Amino acid sequence: MLAHGQGGLLNASGLGRALAISTQTVLRYIDLLANLLLVRRLQPSHANLGKRLVKTPKVYVRDSGLLHALLNIESLDRLAGHPVIGVSWEGFVLENLLAALSWRTQPLFYRTAVGAEIDLVLERPNGERWAIEIKGV
Repeated sequence: MLAHGQGGLLNASGLGRALAISTQTVLRYIDLLANLLLVRRLQPSHANLGKRLVKTPKVYVRDSGLLHALLNIESLDRLAGHPVIGVSWEGFVLENLLAALSWRTQPLFYRTAVGAEIDLVLERPNGERWAIEIKGV
């Protein structure tokens, strides 16, 4: 079910209802998957800009091959016609960027309550903040 929500805001209570388990159990499973480096919880940026900001993390299956296997996408042609293609690319770029940066770089995302979004905000160890918008071709 996480694969179907790739790159979306985590809705633990919705997942719990769909799986007939408690929200706390969903969160424990996601914690386990994150600790096993299978899932990334991308936390929201809480920069105080005077706007209502989303405070729920986004969730990504970290390995695009695993994501595609979970979604039964067996070829590039099937991926090209699948609605997950955009967030699959977003997750792939995100993981590759983070692999190239210092482990002390804090990855975040920014989204207002009305939907304005930045896909990736990097808070660098030296205090710099980079905003990255990921677009496919």
